[in-house]
Amino acid sequence: MSEDKIQVSEFDVIPGGSLLSHEKEWNGFVCKFSYTCQGGTKEQWLMGLSLNKDQTKFQCSVERPGGGGSYLFFQSFKLEISGADVKEGEAAGSSNAPLKPSEYVVDLKENMIADVPGKFASHLERVTLYSEKGRSEL
Repeated sequence: MSEDKIQVSEFDVIPGGSLLSHEKEWNGFVCKFSYTCQGGTKEQWLMGLSLNKDQTKFQCSVERPGGGGSYLFFQSFKLEISGADVKEGEAAGSSNAPLKPSEYVVDLKENMIADVPGKFASHLERVTLYSEKGRSEL
């Protein structure tokens, strides 16, 4: 995706086992990251949004800054997009290695990527969704 516009927001991932979320709206698109986790203290994470020049392709990613590892143990995660149709998603765990396909699911109808309960190994360092806005006929 040739990224013409990028927005980045910093937020804290806070352990404690409660369901928490961070949401960012931009140009009619909304990206929402929800999670529960355990571990020491909070960690700083980034949400990056990118939009191509003709505003038809939108990408949302959530990750540790600079590829730094996370010491938190995630019990669940979900990344959702509204305003566009999800086409693909990916997630990475320890050392930024891709999660096993059995650990997460990309649901195109629900426009999200999420952990698979009982299969997810609790390590998350990056999660990304790629989407496209539907074209309207003239």
